[in-house]
Amino acid sequence: MDPLGRAQLLEFLKKEFSAENLSFWEACEELRYGEQSRIAEIVDSIYQQFLAPGATRWVNIDSKTMERTLEGIKTPHRYVMDDAQMHIYMLMKKDSYPRFLKSELYRNLLAEAVIPPETKKRVFPFMRKQRHSSPSP
Repeated sequence: MDPLGRAQLLEFLKKEFSAENLSFWEACEELRYGEQSRIAEIVDSIYQQFLAPGATRWVNIDSKTMERTLEGIKTPHRYVMDDAQMHIYMLMKKDSYPRFLKSELYRNLLAEAVIPPETKKRVFPFMRKQRHSSPSP
């Protein structure tokens, strides 16, 4: 959700030659939440960029997921890329993202982070001890 964090993750993925995974995930989000009138256009764009044979930003998904996705894009709809998107998400979650969290890029991002003042308050202010407690009548 953090634009700066996402930009740093993208930079990290570029260095690892896997930036297409995040780009694919973002394109699928655009499909899911974008304009209804552009669904067929967005599905075609995702296919051409990431899934077609010889695609310039090809993503590596398993054959069953590819089969279901290719069958689904014959009748494009908002959720046609869900299986493929989840596959790529899990790859990033289990592999790329943990490495990013250990990277110099991430450490620098944390070092430059601004901590909002509201986080300095007590975590659970409603759990304060009452100063004058009296037993119930």
